[in-house]
Amino acid sequence: MDPGILHQIKQLYEVEELSQRQIATQLGISRKKVLRILRDDEVRKPQRETIFKPYERLVQEWYKEYPFLRVTQVYERLKGYGYSGGYDTVKIHTQSLRKKKPGWFHELEFLPGEEAQVDWMEWRFSFGILYGFVLILAYSRYLYVHFYPRHSLEFFLDGHLRAFQEMGGVAHRHRYDNLKSVVLRRTPELTFNAQFLDFVRHYGFSIHACTPGRANEKGRVERVIRDIKDLLRITPCQDLREVNLKVSAWRLERNQRVHRSTEKRPIDLLKEEKLIPLPQISYSPHHLILTQVGKTGFVEFDTNRYSVPSSFSEASGELLVYPEHLEIWVKGKRIASHPRSFDRKQKIEHPTHRERLLQITPHFKTKRIYQLINRMDKSASCFLDEAEAEGQDPMEVAHELFKLLTQTSKAVFLSAIREANELKLYKVKYLQSLLQPPPHRPDQPVHPQNPHLLTITYAGRSLKDYDNLI
Repeated sequence: MDPGILHQIKQLYEVEELSQRQIATQLGISRKKVLRILRDDEVRKPQRETIFKPYERLVQEWYKEYPFLRVTQVYERLKGYGYSGGYDTVKIHTQSLRKKKPGWFHELEFLPGEEAQVDWMEWRFSFGILYGFVLILAYSRYLYVHFYPRHSLEFFLDGHLRAFQEMGGVAHRHRYDNLKSVVLRRTPELTFNAQFLDFVRHYGFSIHACTPGRANEKGRVERVIRDIKDLLRITPCQDLREVNLKVSAWRLERNQRVHRSTEKRPIDLLKEEKLIPLPQISYSPHHLILTQVGKTGFVEFDTNRYSVPSSFSEASGELLVYPEHLEIWVKGKRIASHPRSFDRKQKIEHPTHRERLLQITPHFKTKRIYQLINRMDKSASCFLDEAEAEGQDPMEVAHELFKLLTQTSKAVFLSAIREANELKLYKVKYLQSLLQPPPHRPDQPVHPQNPHLLTITYAGRSLKDYDNLI
């Protein structure tokens, strides 16, 4: 060792009181080398005597006699001996003396099909926040993950249904954290979400709600969530669909990889799980909300407005919220169904819901019908534009389309319009032929769609030929 280097290090450390990192930078050597030299030469930075120093021996004797003394008890005792320092100083200097109460955790062993652990995770992407539903079977470690735009009850139920379907059954017990979809409150007594209990009864499994602050009770799902977060940190995604595609590919590969604890693949151990069979009828993943139709014939949900037939204005009803659509019911009858919007302050309107208002205000009727059809879908707007380009009156075309819409569903109507657009046939009569085919007369022969079938010939054979085959 160069004595000059050793002298410089001791000078900078003891006199200048530089840190090891600062000394390494100053001398152009590594910090590890500085640390090794200081240790080998038994160089120690002089410790300043603290206000606690005179009381160290006394406190050590206290802890020998009473190992479980709390910091507050030590602090109050020291004040009786003239200690004038702060509570935090006592806490720091007694940290190594305090004997913690034993908190042993043993690794849980599970029987096949005994338990599934479930939790939500949240992740902020460049396009917004998404919520991941995570379920893992405790025995096989088989994993299911699916991301959603919200973490409300209908998505929670949908996540379960998707997992049950993929795994082919249901674990006998499901372990949850204190999720709002499961636990409404813990005091004065544990109260579960009534609709979730209905879901639980339908599939026949039991619930275990974890103790608050005891993440070790569901350690398997906690560890998996950490792994998913590690994946998302290095995986750029542009939208919800891409997130689910990439996460699904990752978890499928994980399920086919040998697990370090079981030394087997989760996909293989899944076959050993003794799961509850799925019922014949699947549970409907919806969230039921009592609602009131407004005077203008709209129901508001999540800042968006959804139309109902104008005859139900100001009626009381029920809103069934599904992951991808909404249904509005009044007196046991479904009066409206709409695709669910995850934007804000949108107006989602079905053209036929305004029919009564159009009859009341005929002077407004033609223009209003055109607006409704034009705004209903891009394909409808395109059809009107192209019809107008061909010289047709768009108002009349819209009125004819409206009449067709009242006789069929919106989905079928739009499907016919898209087909007409693809064929560049912007005629209402063509749509009528698709939506209202002429009735078949029983006295007329049925003509196959494939004309080549008409050319098939058949040579008659004697029935005696069949006797020879017996």
